[in-house]
Amino acid sequence: MKAPILALAALIAVSGCALKKKEGYSVADGGENPDMVCERVPVPGKVYPGKICMTKEQWARHEAAGRDAASETQRRALSSPAPGGGG
Repeated sequence: MKAPILALAALIAVSGCALKKKEGYSVADGGENPDMVCERVPVPGKVYPGKICMTKEQWARHEAAGRDAASETQRRALSSPAPGGGG
C-alpha cells in the first residue's frame, strides 16, 4: 500500500520540473524596458496578486481577446434552447 503512495508522491514532485514555460511569455520587470506596462492581477489560491508586464500593443490584444471570448460565449448562450424548454 505504501509503494503506490510513494510512487504517486514522487510523480507529483517531479512533474513540476517538467512544466514548460508558455511561448511568448517571459518574466520581466517594467523598469528594464520603458515600453512595458505592468499590472497586478489576482492569482487564484494566492494572497498577494501577481505581476504581469506587457507592451501597450500586447495589452490591447489581450483585452480584445477577452472581449471576443466573452461575446462568443454570450452569443452561444443566447442561441441555445432554454433548459427544459422541450425541443
